[in-house]
Amino acid sequence: MKITATVLVITGLLFCVGCGSDSGGGVINQPTVWKSLNSNTSQTLLGVSFINNAKGWMCGTGGTIFSTLDGGNTWSTQFSGTSKFIRDIYFFDETTGTCVGESGLILRTTNSGGTWIPQSSGVTDHLTHVYFYNALVGMATGVNGTILKTIDGGTNWIKQTTGVTNDITCVFMISETVAVATGYGGLILRTINGGANWVSVASGVTNNLRGVSFYGSNGVIVGLSGKILYSSNGGQSWLSLTTGVSNDLFAVQHGDASYVFICGTAALLISTDGGNDWTYSSSPNIIGDLYAISMKSGRGWTVGQNGMLFTYFP
Repeated sequence: MKITATVLVITGLLFCVGCGSDSGGGVINQPTVWKSLNSNTSQTLLGVSFINNAKGWMCGTGGTIFSTLDGGNTWSTQFSGTSKFIRDIYFFDETTGTCVGESGLILRTTNSGGTWIPQSSGVTDHLTHVYFYNALVGMATGVNGTILKTIDGGTNWIKQTTGVTNDITCVFMISETVAVATGYGGLILRTINGGANWVSVASGVTNNLRGVSFYGSNGVIVGLSGKILYSSNGGQSWLSLTTGVSNDLFAVQHGDASYVFICGTAALLISTDGGNDWTYSSSPNIIGDLYAISMKSGRGWTVGQNGMLFTYFP
């Protein structure tokens, strides 16, 4: 597979860097259009989830949850009932969402965030990420090797046996039975039986890995020091790409088979061909870390430190 990367720095300079097993060719030479939005908060924003191009939510430190009905132009505060940091938020549809965070915190809503109800996680470890395959079946990850699973919308969360103590940063469910999780020290875990067994998959790196996303069998993992891994076989094996990016990368998400977004420290990368080629944009307006990203129908939103909020229009 030929993997190349293009680096677009918004300073009037444009240059490209080949990566992967081949070099050169297939570069994307198009501008990226990011718009800064007002989040109306100085809290650090740690999670964001949109279900269409208008309706979305974001969360962060101090028990922060906000919602929007107009694509992020205006935001309304939702009452979380906690002052703990909320590390991640995931909405499966317009009404059903879950938050996870500090000291095993899990919150659930079935009315678009009108009310958030605490759920028992059964752990006190900090939870880092949540993902639902459907309205009932989901997983959450956390520090000290923690992976939780529910099959009843969070009424019951069951701790999985992972066999590791690494902090686990992210999980993506390819199906109800197949999932891939990432963690510190280059950790990749994979299950093919719904989490009954987790098997370590060679990553070939020792970087702390922070995010994973799939579209079909094609997957992308990101990590610190600009690490990007690519899989074309459902996460059974991974190729480490050389993109020329050294920024810490914290999150990745597919919007469809073509569009993939990555965010990190003063960094936003976009692929329009499923992860084979990357456009990297850097702007003086991006100061600090962008921790989470959400993408729908080719449009994206990313959030981070000091209430930073950007949206992408293709």
